[in-house]
Amino acid sequence: MPAGRNKDVDEDLKLLRNMALEFEEGFNSGDVDRIMRFYGDTYVDVNLRQPVQTNAARREYYAHAMRRPGLRIQVQPDDILIRGDLAFVRGTILLTQASVAGAEPMRTELRYMEIAERAQHGGWQVLWGMDGPVQEYEPGSP
Repeated sequence: MPAGRNKDVDEDLKLLRNMALEFEEGFNSGDVDRIMRFYGDTYVDVNLRQPVQTNAARREYYAHAMRRPGLRIQVQPDDILIRGDLAFVRGTILLTQASVAGAEPMRTELRYMEIAERAQHGGWQVLWGMDGPVQEYEPGSP
């Protein structure tokens, strides 16, 4: 590995892990601006019927989700792969919904994957993402 290259990779890993922490803290505090600084003009959310979102549509998506009373998230990037100006981040999101109006508390574990691109300002911006619930696999089952 060329001299200085390892330091660059370590710095990129630190920035990408921090992005997950900032997302978690921004979401849990209701600070949509804190989240949106990691998004560019468009974002592709593979889970949505209309997956391509403008920055304004993504902002509204998060603002709507943050209005759910008692909803908290924990984000844990489990694996980060950097290839040039692209990064692939795989991790876990734990959603917890506090008991509201007598309903049972909810806890959902999701796996996520995001593709980020090195931004002009030296940080990273998320381009594509998807998540889904963790499934139990039993050998021999369909």
